[in-house]
Amino acid sequence: MAKEASHVCHAELYAMTPLQEFFNAVTMLFPTIALSHFAMNWPHPLVILLLLGTVSHLPVSFTYHMSVAFSRYEDRLDNDMRRLDQSMQHVLGTVFAYALSGSMFYMFINLVYNVYAIILLWDASTSNDGRRWVPVMISVCMYNAPMAWRQDYENFVIAFLSMGLGGMSFIPVLNKKLFSGWGHCIFHVALFLYARALAQSASKIAL
Repeated sequence: MAKEASHVCHAELYAMTPLQEFFNAVTMLFPTIALSHFAMNWPHPLVILLLLGTVSHLPVSFTYHMSVAFSRYEDRLDNDMRRLDQSMQHVLGTVFAYALSGSMFYMFINLVYNVYAIILLWDASTSNDGRRWVPVMISVCMYNAPMAWRQDYENFVIAFLSMGLGGMSFIPVLNKKLFSGWGHCIFHVALFLYARALAQSASKIAL
């Protein structure tokens, strides 16, 4: 009973209006548009790989948010499309790890971790424990780390700040109280600057 009550409170904290979910879907186009533009300016194989990784995630994320906007799920958090959305974030994390390091070995390390994280997403005992964001953030930190390792501090700081500040608007309590439910959209818009930092950094890697 207590577990059910906790789940209800958790769901209410994450609740957004259909209009907000509609724009959550639309603003997911921003990172893909940004990387398409940067791939034309910096036609480097690893920048193009960043674009392909983002394109692979876009249809799933767009479908998830649009489905929630049209009330396709009884529970907007505990459903397979959301699990697939977050699974694709881990796939993207593995691709980005290579794009930002140029190292197959480092990509393999990320692959092992991200496969483990995807298993947690689909395991019934951990798939809806309220901590699914933790493996995602670890994956983000892992694929961003090579920028600092390569001493590309400018793009590393820009990526860190844009993800961090944009991510703050994504935090449920702040999203609800400070941004009136529009925090998710704000986060997606902030990904434009984030994508630029990643693309510029990847373009510096000699293959």
